[in-house]
Amino acid sequence: MNNHYKTYVWSFLGRLSHWLLVISFFISFITSFHENLLKLHVTFGIIALGMFIKKIVWGLIGPKYARWSDYKFKLKDLNFYFVEKIRNRYRKIEPGHNPASSWFAFLVTWFGIFCCLIGLLLYGIQEGNGIFSFLNTTYYMYMENLFDIHEVLSYILLVMILTHISGVLIEQFYHKTSMVFAMITGYKKAKGEDIEPTFCMKFYGSLYIVFVLSLASYTYYIPNNFIVKSKFEKIDYKKLHSDFQFECSDCHNLIPPFLLPKESWKNLMANQDNHFEEDLELDSTMVKSIENFLIRNSSESSTRESSYKITKELSNSNAFIITKTDYWKKLHEKIPEEVFKSDTIETKSNCIACHKDFEKGILADINITFLSK
Repeated sequence: MNNHYKTYVWSFLGRLSHWLLVISFFISFITSFHENLLKLHVTFGIIALGMFIKKIVWGLIGPKYARWSDYKFKLKDLNFYFVEKIRNRYRKIEPGHNPASSWFAFLVTWFGIFCCLIGLLLYGIQEGNGIFSFLNTTYYMYMENLFDIHEVLSYILLVMILTHISGVLIEQFYHKTSMVFAMITGYKKAKGEDIEPTFCMKFYGSLYIVFVLSLASYTYYIPNNFIVKSKFEKIDYKKLHSDFQFECSDCHNLIPPFLLPKESWKNLMANQDNHFEEDLELDSTMVKSIENFLIRNSSESSTRESSYKITKELSNSNAFIITKTDYWKKLHEKIPEEVFKSDTIETKSNCIACHKDFEKGILADINITFLSK
């Protein structure tokens, strides 16, 4: 065993960025399963992207052992590493990255950058938010493809990271190399040359980390900032069509026209004398006027995620009950049935109970209020 050797391998900034990356990835992964935590997901995704980029740059200008030139990428070295690992429990370890961790660090960095960039594109194209929101108008039909790519990449990263953690734990407890503590103290139980980060490395590295954390804080705490700002503005339906606003909000939530396709609206407006078992007593002129407004502003005319997915589902149907669509059911499947029967909500169609500004055409995840109470 090499207990008498100890080399300063990982600088403080290297260790800090490593743990920021680990924490931000797992928080991003966990928050991806909660619609109302999308802003938090994006915030930690930015930290992860920042740390991945830092790893690329640090590998070019950082101290010894952190540089890409110090990594071991030869396949024969990788093969020897695993053979020796099995054959010799107390083998000599190198101060820098071994062949396995070299390949892991390289692949996880580029997979991570790609995953984060696809996530930002998805945020702009599917949600209409952030710096890529301008792409929503032209490329909204690709939102599902981008989502699938982002999801697959995130699971690949998860498997890679869990495999890496397993390898570190094997080193820690089976090979007795104290590998876990190396990324805490910076010292590795190996014979080598201690690193000596320069002042410029420390200064610019610290400045960069402060910048990334400040950008993440700005993203989360500053309302309507350029990273999360939506291209979709609040809609004043009373100003656009006062009859629609008055008649359709008198008994229930005002349903934004972009939530149903044309044929569904036509079917809904065709039976005003039996509108959910109620005679609305509207004259034909008003019915036609409201119907024309609904058709002009139907889901086919919108690039919102909800519009696209509802249009796709109801393309060969004239159904008009949104809460019976598969799209609605999938989004609300984790909510217990009794929640919809509570005094606060009462019914599934009471969308405004959970979606702030729903009657103004805003369905953003960040506006989901009930689950956060």
